[in-house]
Amino acid sequence: MTPSEAADGPVRRFSVGNLQVDLETLPWAHSFGAALVVGCGSRDDPHGLEGTAHMAEHLNILTGPPACAPGLPVLAVTEIDRTVFRTTGDPDDSAASLQHLTDIAGGRRGNVTPDVFEGERHAVLLETRRMDHQPLLRLGPLIAAAAADEPGLDSIARTTAESLSGITPADVTRLVRHGYLGARSQLFVAGPPSLTGVVEDLLARHEESRAATAQPAAASVAAAQPAGSPVATAQPAGSPSFVPGGHQARRAAAPAVRGLSDLVAVTLLRPRTPSAALGALLDARGPIVGLGLGTGKGLRPLGRTTIAGRTQQVDVVVWRAGDITALLERSLPSVVADWYRLTEEPRARLENAATLAGRRDQAGGPSARVRAAAEQYTFPDRPHGTPRAALWKITEGVPDCLGAYPLPLSDELERRVK
Repeated sequence: MTPSEAADGPVRRFSVGNLQVDLETLPWAHSFGAALVVGCGSRDDPHGLEGTAHMAEHLNILTGPPACAPGLPVLAVTEIDRTVFRTTGDPDDSAASLQHLTDIAGGRRGNVTPDVFEGERHAVLLETRRMDHQPLLRLGPLIAAAAADEPGLDSIARTTAESLSGITPADVTRLVRHGYLGARSQLFVAGPPSLTGVVEDLLARHEESRAATAQPAAASVAAAQPAGSPVATAQPAGSPSFVPGGHQARRAAAPAVRGLSDLVAVTLLRPRTPSAALGALLDARGPIVGLGLGTGKGLRPLGRTTIAGRTQQVDVVVWRAGDITALLERSLPSVVADWYRLTEEPRARLENAATLAGRRDQAGGPSARVRAAAEQYTFPDRPHGTPRAALWKITEGVPDCLGAYPLPLSDELERRVK
């Protein structure tokens, strides 16, 4: 375990193998908050078994240590390149909860009974069916994948009822073994000074147990199999090999979302690191969305989303095709060419909002601080591409690019964007 003092304040940083820990001590705090970011997400799903990382998230929450303090639930979300677990509560209960999170980071969890496994499969299936009933939820990631240089931004949208039905406990164990143990994990903890000793003791035990848990016992996999279910011993045909600490760099053709036609979309490809200047381009009152609103015809967007990968994210705004299509085709090139001047007002508004949000996080206590830290954390990786906007026509759920417009960046502007 290697502790080091952070240069920017009362944050102590520790390193234990692939687990990095930031501990912020708050003398006034009466609660603690913790957020674990694991570098394994839906992009690490085996081909044909999409949803495996989501299943791992659910099962990791349920199979914490027996001594885990009651009343301290763990909330989690599976993203494209990561899975995020959060908890908060009484500092007296912090040891068991932090043990749970470090066990997750170390790929350690208890056996799963067949009933529990099937129950969580149905829970994930319910979430997946939201995309079936609201196709726009699938369309956003598909457009983002078409717009991005970084592969895999459509991975969440690829989960289906069929892919979930084929997942076995062995598949989940294999993904955790390679994806969680091989990936970098970042744990953020904030709370009163009493947490320091708890975290140091916990990380010492985590370091001692790393070697012992590097290869989970095969018996625990077999014991968790539902009756009559074969134990998978190999990945499905055509599935890419897992790369410890990395994502699957596969880029299959995006599946269509049937029935979604006569739509037009604008995408903004940009680095995942926060940038008020770039964010202002697709702000609700920014220069692009404002094109339709300024006509007096009420050409409001049908929907908007942001899909984040490891180094890139794509903002997507979708309209019903019609008058807005010709307007965007005519105006988007000039908006992009003058993007920095045109975004001064919305950029200032976004910067003010970010400042206020930062103050709320500072005043909001440990939970807000670790949540903000987890949201802003990015894994080290090779950057992909340069910022650009693009215009898309959607026919039967398939995006067709009508034009792509790189954002001009001088050296000075590039420094300000970063």
